[in-house]
Amino acid sequence: MDPYPRTWAAIDLPALAHNIGWIKQQIGPDVQLALAAKADAYGHGLAPVCRTAVRSGADWVAVAAISEGIALRDAGIEEPILILSPILSIEAEQAVFYGLDVTVESVDLAKAISGAAESMSKIGRVHLKVDTGLHRFGCEPSHAGDIARQISSLPSVQLVGLSQHFIDSASQPEVTKAQLDAFDVAAAACEGVEIELFHAANSYGTLLYPDSRRSMVRIGIAAYGVDPADQFGGVLKPVLSMHSRVVAERLVKAGETVGYLGDWKASRDTRTLTVCAGYGDGYPRALSGRSVVNIKGRELPVVGLICMDLMMVDATDHPDAQVGDPVTLIGEGITADRLAALAGTNAHEILVRLMARVPRRWIYT
Repeated sequence: MDPYPRTWAAIDLPALAHNIGWIKQQIGPDVQLALAAKADAYGHGLAPVCRTAVRSGADWVAVAAISEGIALRDAGIEEPILILSPILSIEAEQAVFYGLDVTVESVDLAKAISGAAESMSKIGRVHLKVDTGLHRFGCEPSHAGDIARQISSLPSVQLVGLSQHFIDSASQPEVTKAQLDAFDVAAAACEGVEIELFHAANSYGTLLYPDSRRSMVRIGIAAYGVDPADQFGGVLKPVLSMHSRVVAERLVKAGETVGYLGDWKASRDTRTLTVCAGYGDGYPRALSGRSVVNIKGRELPVVGLICMDLMMVDATDHPDAQVGDPVTLIGEGITADRLAALAGTNAHEILVRLMARVPRRWIYT
């Protein structure tokens, strides 16, 4: 019996190890690497991906929420875990109890961490975020020194890092350099405060701006083998592919429609195949009539509106494609960034949309 008869995602863990290993070679031994594993490791599966990452040289794991950090601790990850997004003061006790590093923008949250740490006889660990232009979270660069000194004076708290986030390090060099300059202003203002790590670079920042690597880099999309800006020269290996199967066949006469709302009309007698995947699996409805799938080595166009559980493709010119055949939705030249361009979004969203009902097939060798 085939354990994956319907729709599944294959996760190539050796490809992940290759990507992390290649990036580690570029940054050298003096720069630490944090794997960004937010949103179920970009849809790839949090615990197995992070286990592979740390075995492959990742020094840290970075997630968005306390719950993700707890899940990693429960999965046996002992490496440092950084919470990248703001947390609430009521989450301070969980952060300290599970030994999670927390990103803060003010003294107020650091005080909550301090109080929780004192009550448990532990040391809370925080990273001060500097807002260099993204205007999402972080303190003003000119305020960083004062805030850092106040945090350092709190009991039971260690100021571990100073960080920032790029707006668009792939294609806006002037903006990127201005952000680095602002970060340097903040770092200079913190002179005299003991800070272990300075981290500013994401995937493209790490590649294109070696000066931004500082003492740690945070690698997300590149670790998963996706290169939307086409800057890595083909050295990355895609980690995730998505597959389904053909479950039905129809002969549609010229002039008849296919799918909800009669969205697509056949201009000729057409043979359509129904694939058992849809937006309920995370395949975007926005790809209706725009994307392609691969069946037996040939790309076939999607026709009609993508349904929650099904989608239709035009197989008129591919008579070898039959009910039961496997279908590649992502992979075999159909990359996440290619689908993202067609859907008007980014590759990150294509990956993280994969729903829980899509089983992950772990490839270890």
